[in-house]
Amino acid sequence: MSLVPSTPLRDYGIVSTIHILQSGEVINSVEDYMKVEDRFSWVDKAFLVSKILQLRKLTDDTKKSVIVIYEEGHVIKEYVNVEKEFIHLLYSKDKNTNIITA
Repeated sequence: MSLVPSTPLRDYGIVSTIHILQSGEVINSVEDYMKVEDRFSWVDKAFLVSKILQLRKLTDDTKKSVIVIYEEGHVIKEYVNVEKEFIHLLYSKDKNTNIITA
């Protein structure tokens, strides 16, 4: 008999990354990302991996978190614990940094 209390393993939530090109084009597949990877060379991959692991722990198993990486302005935004139907926002420099929906 074990004296260590047993706790069920928690399922971690889903964390996805989306890359937005300066043109506004959304890159959300690995195949498409590989074609434009050099345009995101400014992103620290170690930081990104640590952020994904951190967000997995914060995300409910019925929800998701999204990391959106914008080529324009070198901006990274996090959307934590959002509904699975969540639609990310696009950053628009032309509109004086207003946020527009996709």
